[in-house]
Amino acid sequence: MRNIDKVYVATGFGWLVLAAGFGTWLGASGHFNFAQSHAHIGLLGFVASVIFGLAHRGWPELRERTLATVQFAVYEVGTMILLAGKVMVDATGEPNLLLMTGSPIVILGVILFLWLFLASPARKNTPELVPAE
Repeated sequence: MRNIDKVYVATGFGWLVLAAGFGTWLGASGHFNFAQSHAHIGLLGFVASVIFGLAHRGWPELRERTLATVQFAVYEVGTMILLAGKVMVDATGEPNLLLMTGSPIVILGVILFLWLFLASPARKNTPELVPAE
């Protein structure tokens, strides 16, 4: 996916809007038992997604591999599942199948990104031509 960097950053900002709205609700309603869910939405959703997007921007050769699209899908779907489970844990205090399913999927998404990064071919350091003035 040629524009995966923008897709990742845009997805991250979508997570930020969700985190801000959720944080506003929990603060206004006094449901502070959801504070950990709020933090997880911000960190796994916004921060990690934006970091992945910036990495794709900084290393454009990552975008050329099919694994980049697979990694995006695995990580973001896993994050949605994990966060839904986390909200349920904060509501009930009990572990659930969503949390137990989403966590390894997110970890797999991170491992796939690490593989994508480490296995990508080295960048060619050719000097950039700048016109003379």
